[in-house]
Amino acid sequence: MSTSLLARLLSAAALVTCAASGLGCAQFKPPLTCAAQGGAPWVELSSQHFEMWTDLDRSEARDALAEFESSYAALEDVCFPSDRPDPFRMQIILFARERDFRQFAPPSSGGFFMHALPNDLEPAPTMVMYGSLGEQTRLTFQHELAHHFVAQSIGPSPAWLNEGLAQFYSTFRLQDGHAYIGSPLPDRDFLKGSFWRTASHGPFTRVLIPVTQARSATELIHMGRDDFYGPPGDTPQTDRRPVAINYLSSWALVHMLINGPEPYVQRFTSFLEAASGGAPVRQALQQALRGLPPEQLDRDYRSYLVGTRLIRKVGPYTARPPSPPRAERAMRDAEVHVLWARLKRWEGAERAWAAAHLEEALAHDPNNPEVRLWRGRLRIAEARLPEAEQELTAALAARPADPRYLLTMARFLYTLASHRVITTLQAMGRAAPLVDRLARTASTAAQLNFVARYRIEHREFDEAETLVKRALQADPSCASCYDAYGMLLLVQGRVMDAISAASHALDLLPEGNASPLFEARLRCFHAHEKAARDGAPTPPERCFNPLRQ
Repeated sequence: MSTSLLARLLSAAALVTCAASGLGCAQFKPPLTCAAQGGAPWVELSSQHFEMWTDLDRSEARDALAEFESSYAALEDVCFPSDRPDPFRMQIILFARERDFRQFAPPSSGGFFMHALPNDLEPAPTMVMYGSLGEQTRLTFQHELAHHFVAQSIGPSPAWLNEGLAQFYSTFRLQDGHAYIGSPLPDRDFLKGSFWRTASHGPFTRVLIPVTQARSATELIHMGRDDFYGPPGDTPQTDRRPVAINYLSSWALVHMLINGPEPYVQRFTSFLEAASGGAPVRQALQQALRGLPPEQLDRDYRSYLVGTRLIRKVGPYTARPPSPPRAERAMRDAEVHVLWARLKRWEGAERAWAAAHLEEALAHDPNNPEVRLWRGRLRIAEARLPEAEQELTAALAARPADPRYLLTMARFLYTLASHRVITTLQAMGRAAPLVDRLARTASTAAQLNFVARYRIEHREFDEAETLVKRALQADPSCASCYDAYGMLLLVQGRVMDAISAASHALDLLPEGNASPLFEARLRCFHAHEKAARDGAPTPPERCFNPLRQ
């Protein structure tokens, strides 16, 4: 057979293979190949609670979005029913191919969650995954949904309760017209032996922890956030076993309170009713456990750890029919390169990698204001502030009423002040017209909270309070919003409420995140309260400095 004939036959076979695949020949392209280079086209879809960017085929993308909404609806209907409108929005970045996903994912991950993309000014919970909603990804997805529902229903909670509830509902599943609540965690459990070990459990590696090392119930309930989560950041020297024990112990305690002996279920139900009605979480929990000796709670919990834990069957349940996407559009290649750049942390080699993709985006669409906006953000990370100002000015000129662009430019002015390029007073003066325009169009928690803090700087407290309350309605899990609200409560003389709001701000920080500013604010509030009791009150404005991170 001649070489040319063999080549033609191989080429024809490749075309048949491409045609049989939903991705066509794009599946054989190198990682992160845009459509102009022969890669799969990307599409943006949005629904009631999700905004999804994906290079799946459009029909598969619609099916995936419908599955996310169905999971959300089922968890809400069965576990967190409410008549209140829910402002929740999550971003989903869904790669068709694993090789593309691996350019961003931690090793061996099937999907991962971020409370915000690394360089975004407006935090938005984001799931990054590939293919379909598999078991591992579903566990993470439902864990994060549960965090949202907890914040929405009872407000900021102690770390043990927040994480215990999130883990408990992460294993929620529908089967044969019923819902099942309280299934064992597939990735960790207690064992009766004396040594830690691991075992395969389907797609999971399950960590088995000696039950003798479980925290006591009273120890968990009184455990502070720092002790629960451990020091922020992971290093090779960090021993994360105490944190793993905390997580598993909190799951087991919540399991006992929801699926365990009836007296505990009744107490926890009364707690949930009080907390969802507006009572402070810690106070409501203390009231629900009143009259229960701590040693009895610990004894009952220890017995529950080694006993049989029930899975609750609820139903019958009929899933809501999924609605079609609210919007669907093809993405430009420039937008796709920007999205990939946003997924990196812009540190070390990753910054250069992101810069290269933003240059690709500029080459595809030189006049795209979104490209100019993100090039400006990258220049800030590179401390090239004059170039950053040029890029952001060009972006804002193209979209002068866009609240995202107004927020970015206003925040940049304070960045100039922090680098001593201009004074804080100059930053406030130059920001004034931007803030006035932003106040008219702001809708997200980050936008509303920024304007509120600007009003606090100018002692316009009534307007600031209105804005902060709107921000908390838009996102009940906004830690920075509670920090601002605490300052306003202090001005009104509501010192204990201010302390509660500052504590909420710390409770809402994600695992691994610390805020020296929030911690200092809470200490200042406590000092203010003590000074008032001692007859030497201090001005509340003393706790406003610094106002921003």
